[in-house]
Amino acid sequence: MSKTFIADKETLDKVYSILASDEVYGFIEHNAILAPGQRIEYIGANKNFRPITVTKGGGYSLGDWADFPVLVANKPWMVRSDGTPDYRLKEDNYNYKEDGTTASDVANTSYDGGAFSWLMKIYKQEYMVGTDRVVKFSFRKRDGFEAVGFIDPSGKELEGAWIPMFYGAIIDGTMKCISGNQPDYNKTTEAQKTAIDKFGSRARFFGGPIVETITDLLLMWGKDCNLESVYGYGNHSGYDSSLAPTYGVKQNAVIGGGQFYGTSDGKSLNKILHSIVLGSWQQWLRDPYTLCVSGRVKVSKDYNYDLTGATYEDTGISYPATVSAVYPHEYRTVPGFGAIPTFPYKGSSATGGCDGFWVNVGITAVALRFGTCTAGGLCGSRALALYNPASYADWSVTAAILLQPPVGVAA
Repeated sequence: MSKTFIADKETLDKVYSILASDEVYGFIEHNAILAPGQRIEYIGANKNFRPITVTKGGGYSLGDWADFPVLVANKPWMVRSDGTPDYRLKEDNYNYKEDGTTASDVANTSYDGGAFSWLMKIYKQEYMVGTDRVVKFSFRKRDGFEAVGFIDPSGKELEGAWIPMFYGAIIDGTMKCISGNQPDYNKTTEAQKTAIDKFGSRARFFGGPIVETITDLLLMWGKDCNLESVYGYGNHSGYDSSLAPTYGVKQNAVIGGGQFYGTSDGKSLNKILHSIVLGSWQQWLRDPYTLCVSGRVKVSKDYNYDLTGATYEDTGISYPATVSAVYPHEYRTVPGFGAIPTFPYKGSSATGGCDGFWVNVGITAVALRFGTCTAGGLCGSRALALYNPASYADWSVTAAILLQPPVGVAA
């Protein structure tokens, strides 16, 4: 299939002029250093860059990252269920199309597709040097670099990924990604899978390697392991026992502010890369591509789905005991996938990785990511619970859609 690029000329010219002279960007995560602002060392083309900063309550600065192609190309779209782009949304008000006057389908329950933001493909290499984790990014294929997160279940490399702007909500049996509804809750993994499959053949759970790649981009852009302090605290402390049945989980809603929007009150919806899923931390996000089988982590690198883990790659990472609500400080690389927290756990809500970790070594656990509105400082991009079986269903657990474009299609 020939490649189809659908975007405005100014954006494409800017992206590809940058690509013409691309270099390697990256960082070293010094696991032995607990202070989050000192753990990330810039290397490569960004060695002397200023990081991204997000003003809590509105506004942000991209620092020296403003021309970084991933950020330039990251736009909000309405996307058809087959993974092809339909039309752009106004960047600071998704209720409108890009022209700012024509109403969009962002809350249309009958729309055959949903609201997604574009994450263009970037190649990644990561490896360990002692306890340090080295992560490098490139916009062209190089020896040792892989398109981590941008591979579909058939093994085909894609031009990018559609990341969900909203939490999934099951409407008439189909998982939707639109505004104006309550995020899904009280569903098992299989029930969520059925609803995602009904969306379309290119739909997957939002989890696995794409989330790992995004997390490493956030670490690099923010130059700090306390990602909530950089990008905002979301709804990580919004629990209210009077608000049954979802106890403070906010409805999907259009949030202004553009690409990033962060707050510090702990009770608001936030955005990262136009996605409230990436910034709000208000519900655990199901990730069946990351399993812990009797204490040993197994992963799917290409979104093939197997709740037993029999067909997944064994990472070689295992845990000595069941633990609840601890803070890792060391993350080991799994080439082609991402970083997995390891024992021992010497961090806190403000040191090490700064996010919480749970593991149950007695079962086959399906990963939950990001946190919930009861968890406070345990929440964040790296919060990971390998604690519950596939059948676990609760008000605090939801899912979201990763939509993969057809091979050769980009936005």
